[in-house]
Amino acid sequence: MVAVRGVLTRLRKRSGLSPDRLHSTEIDTTPLLQLAVVRRYAHLRALTPQAAVPLVVGQLARRLPPTQRLIVDAELSLGLLRDTPPAGLDLDRLYGPDLGERRAYLATHWRTLHDALGADQVPAAPKVRTLRDTPETQAFTALARLLTTGSELDLTHPGDPGDPGRCPTVTVVGDAVVDQISVVETFPEPGTSHWGDFVRHPGGKGLNRAVALARLGIDARLVATIGDDGDGHWIVDYLRAQRVDTSLVTVTDTARTPVTTVILTLAGESAAIAFKQDRLRLTERDIDSAVVRAALAASDAVLVTFEQPIDIVARVLAMVHAMAPRPWLIVSASPPTVLPRHLYPHLAAVDYLVGTAKELTATWPGSTAEESTNRLLQWGVHAVCLIDSHGCTIRSRTAHTRVRHVNDTADFAAGASSAFSSALAYRLTTTRRPAQDADFEWVTAAIAARTPASNIPESMPSIQGIDARAPLTTANRDHTPIAK
Repeated sequence: MVAVRGVLTRLRKRSGLSPDRLHSTEIDTTPLLQLAVVRRYAHLRALTPQAAVPLVVGQLARRLPPTQRLIVDAELSLGLLRDTPPAGLDLDRLYGPDLGERRAYLATHWRTLHDALGADQVPAAPKVRTLRDTPETQAFTALARLLTTGSELDLTHPGDPGDPGRCPTVTVVGDAVVDQISVVETFPEPGTSHWGDFVRHPGGKGLNRAVALARLGIDARLVATIGDDGDGHWIVDYLRAQRVDTSLVTVTDTARTPVTTVILTLAGESAAIAFKQDRLRLTERDIDSAVVRAALAASDAVLVTFEQPIDIVARVLAMVHAMAPRPWLIVSASPPTVLPRHLYPHLAAVDYLVGTAKELTATWPGSTAEESTNRLLQWGVHAVCLIDSHGCTIRSRTAHTRVRHVNDTADFAAGASSAFSSALAYRLTTTRRPAQDADFEWVTAAIAARTPASNIPESMPSIQGIDARAPLTTANRDHTPIAK
């Protein structure tokens, strides 16, 4: 907050805050341009951060008490009164090119300006020298607090939550990494060598799902941490090109961007080697920030993977569990992870838990996938979705549904869970009701609708692709009520 306030107070000199000033000033405006609320606004409205800053500052300044609003409005030359010009005031002088003149005009017309805002109480008019001390410090501190806490992220959320035409928002909590893929005919045996090919691309279970959501027309946001290096910048550029909101992606210089090595055979088998040293992870401080809290609360759905430390996953589940109203919560049990006991009470917040038999089995060591599913349901998970190469089995406490599909993709595993989870989030947030059999048929069709591509995010299906596959699942549904 201190850095943001410092930039604002320096920018008030000369002509004040404007996109042109941000482009030409020698002041380091990075603290302003990197604010989550600015990046979010710029993403949704296809603006540059420089163009977004004055608009965001202006909107948040309107939330300040009258005196603080007048001070930041005049000194930054925001022009907030130009929409409804008060009688008897010369706004060209209030928003003039010289800071000293703006201060003097504000002090001279103190009461008139307060009356124009409908202020209930008007403090004594200050002298210019007095104005430059405590009043300005308090006003710019309050503005910087609004900008940095994220408490006003709703100002960038287009449309009313109840508006059926509003684009749903889904926030993904997961990883963003660089996938380094080696394509070989078969897995090499010790002491042997094979011809193969090599490619690198942005990946990670969180990134894959965010890209898949964006391809379905969802307002997708990713909560992740990357390094301040070439790979990290590449990931951010890729996400932006895919229309994924990166305002919640933290860039740090404390560690390098993770790299995952994947060995992929021509038959579709794969194995991965994750880079463990200095592995970047979200922290409780990241999750507990006002920015992330506001983002989760403003989301229509939250999608979580097990890539982050399980304590972070538990923290996200606890936060969503305490929200009223709650967004839909989808958990992808990938990679396979043992669930700690302190997470159990928050499983009741999970609407849908998605995983393969291997992933579900891992949640409770020594258990089968069916036994783990039963435990998850007993702890309150609304439904468990077990996906495999032939379809999906959906279990709730009251019903059992099996949806089959025709899958002719070479590799079932790579990207299947990403396609399914994202399609499920799409269906939940667009129908605004729990998933029904027809929804699961469409969602399961997303697995087969993936397109051939050299990497997972590029293979994620479109709505049209899923629609084309959905009829192949319609006649292959078994629905069995479970007696209570």
